[in-house]
Amino acid sequence: MSLLFRYIFLRHARLLLLIMCLGLGLYLLTEIVERVDTFIDNGAGFDLVLKYFGCRIPGIVAQILPAVFLLATVVTLCLMGHSRELTALHAGGISFARVAFILVICGLFWGGIQFSCSQFIGVQGDRYASQIWVEQVRKRELGQKTIHDVWFNEGGWTVSVDSLRQNGKGSGFTAYHVEAGRTTEVDVIIRAPRVKGGTEGWTAFDAVRVKPETFEQETLERVDIPVHQDPRLFFTTSSVNLQQLPIWQLGEAIRHLGDAGSNVEGLRTVWHGKIAYAASLMVMALLGAAIVSWNANIYIAVAVSMGGTFVLYALTMFGESLGMMGTLPPMVAAWGPDTLLLAVALMRLYFVSVRR
Repeated sequence: MSLLFRYIFLRHARLLLLIMCLGLGLYLLTEIVERVDTFIDNGAGFDLVLKYFGCRIPGIVAQILPAVFLLATVVTLCLMGHSRELTALHAGGISFARVAFILVICGLFWGGIQFSCSQFIGVQGDRYASQIWVEQVRKRELGQKTIHDVWFNEGGWTVSVDSLRQNGKGSGFTAYHVEAGRTTEVDVIIRAPRVKGGTEGWTAFDAVRVKPETFEQETLERVDIPVHQDPRLFFTTSSVNLQQLPIWQLGEAIRHLGDAGSNVEGLRTVWHGKIAYAASLMVMALLGAAIVSWNANIYIAVAVSMGGTFVLYALTMFGESLGMMGTLPPMVAAWGPDTLLLAVALMRLYFVSVRR
């Protein structure tokens, strides 16, 4: 590890931690203002408030780290330029490209921190914070959450449920069975107002069984359907739970839901997005170098970097929306923002190197 690398890394890290504390304080202050009325109305104690926001910190760090890293990069380079350190390095045969490369290594390190916060510590923290908010502050059970219009295929059965809870209880149940070897003809239809599902099988109550060939109907108190889909898997498709799932569990959910016939393009977009967001810190290193190479005035550079951060977040949200709708392939939707900003940064840095 060279002396130059240690110098730039430590100087950059000090600025990053300082900006991180400021950004974290502003973020927490905004959340406290938004939620303080709810805490007071529900009689939450000060220790519960501290516990809730303490659990939220790792997730917030993972969310704002790309923006903080870009600001730290720009400020570091501007200060080095102002003190003529960049000029001295250039005179000593050390190019600006080498400084940018060191910052990319810094981005790799902090990208690992971001990934750890978002997929390990942050996942557990956000999950515990959600539990505190729902069960202790809002005083509602997490198991009462309901999703609508659930569909899946398994073992020749196509199942539809109008509304479903995490405990497996649902309403508006319909199941169609296609006989093996006959891909288009339905031989049994089962409808029921109530259903209870689980990995050991699904049971319809007060059901009506219809045979399409003869239109014969039979009313049954209960019918056991030989499907074993876990109802909890369907709750991983909601936006909140997707953010809480670690990447390996999300991959497992994608596989199970894909095998069940569910549309998993949105889930694949989120899976790629988790990696792309951590990788964006290396892109931010090059983007920060490109900004300072264009204008080393710290006020202008910081303003432009904030605009770059806004562009990254806007493109990430836009790409994720297009990926969720199936308009773009998951990899394009997730990696598109990083690729676009990387291309802009590399073009600028190449122009600077050629001019010099």
